[in-house]
Amino acid sequence: MSEKHKGSKGHPTNEKTEIAQRIAKQSARFARRYEAVTDFVSRIFRWFSAWFDRIIFNQKYSKLVAFVVAILVVMAFTNNPVEPLFQTKTLTRVKVNAIYNSEMYEVEGIPEYVEVNIIGDYSDVISVNANDITVDLDLGKLTEGQHQVDFVPVGVSQRVRATVTPSSARVTIRLKETKTMELSYDFINLDKLGNQFVLGEVTLDNRDVTISASRETLDTIAFVKALIDVSGKTETFTQEANVVAYDQNGNRVENADVIPRVVNATVEVSSPSKTVPIYVSIEGAIPNNKAVASITQDHNAITIYGPLSVLDTIDEIVISVPASTLTQGRMTHNITLPTGVRYGNVSKVNLDVKLGDAVTQTFDNIPITYRENVNGFKIRATNEDDFTTSITVTGTAENIASFNRDNIAVFINMRNIQEGNNQEVQLYVDSNFTLLNIVSTKQTIIIDVIK
Repeated sequence: MSEKHKGSKGHPTNEKTEIAQRIAKQSARFARRYEAVTDFVSRIFRWFSAWFDRIIFNQKYSKLVAFVVAILVVMAFTNNPVEPLFQTKTLTRVKVNAIYNSEMYEVEGIPEYVEVNIIGDYSDVISVNANDITVDLDLGKLTEGQHQVDFVPVGVSQRVRATVTPSSARVTIRLKETKTMELSYDFINLDKLGNQFVLGEVTLDNRDVTISASRETLDTIAFVKALIDVSGKTETFTQEANVVAYDQNGNRVENADVIPRVVNATVEVSSPSKTVPIYVSIEGAIPNNKAVASITQDHNAITIYGPLSVLDTIDEIVISVPASTLTQGRMTHNITLPTGVRYGNVSKVNLDVKLGDAVTQTFDNIPITYRENVNGFKIRATNEDDFTTSITVTGTAENIASFNRDNIAVFINMRNIQEGNNQEVQLYVDSNFTLLNIVSTKQTIIIDVIK
């Protein structure tokens, strides 16, 4: 029983030995095969290497090898083509050149500028010079009526492609007619003419011009003017003035041909002037029962410039000072020039004011007169008492003592008065006593105006 046991334990040991022997045999066979394969590959590689060296480094076969390599390179690039680099360039404000008989026809609808798009290879596009390119609109073979005409780019290289935006224009062609019109003039740049200068008579070497345009355009022209530039002018001058046609709204009519386009204009330039005194007038009553004792001015006269017709009506410049703002001491007042006066050599006056206590005195039986009776009217007061008036004079005692009633005038201004009865007219007080406040007790009277 014990022997049976020992025999059963020895059987697994034999199996393991057999397995190990089989593994060893298989490993030996694999090693022999691997060695044989590597030896075969090594012999092939050595043979190929020797063959390659004999061909590559043999002068006899070098040209053939270079040729084969070149073919391979060409085939590689042929099978993988390089895409060309395209560029787009936009030219704005390209001038349109309209081709037609401008002496015979008027054309409406031609744009002054268009847009041109340039497309092509990058190097060709960037070399395009915008100044060399124009766009033609050929109307030479067309007659009156409406037409749709394509734009044609000119001056573009054949290596690029050019498109115009818009691609065409719708134009209206009309036959021109002529018309003679009177020529007037207008000054330009008046703001650049010195204020002390006055423009006088203008002489044009042409008083009539000829207008050539379609009937529709001629009907819109309201006047034609020669534009005279007066900037910086200080004396009489002659210059060439452009002639321009305008519609009734003052807009230029561009489609009209004006003949002549330029005329010679001679303009008289003068500088009339007049020196007049500067007076200060206190308007109203000074508060706190005060009156002006004295006023000292740093300018007592002013030279004014303007048309003679304006200067002839001006004998003085008055600075009005509201009494409510008057205080003792120094103050500055700007000078307001009368209407029509272009320039004055004094723009402001510095005043030194001294105040004193106010007193008032009344003067009766001051006669009422009239001035500026340019129409030669006769005047009759409806009330006998209206031939005279009373005045109240307010000032310091010293200034009233020097007042003389003979140096004052109460008057009616007849310049704008018309013939008729029972007219109420304004009374005015004229006095050189600038330090006194003089008021007529009558502000208006009733008169009859007789031719």
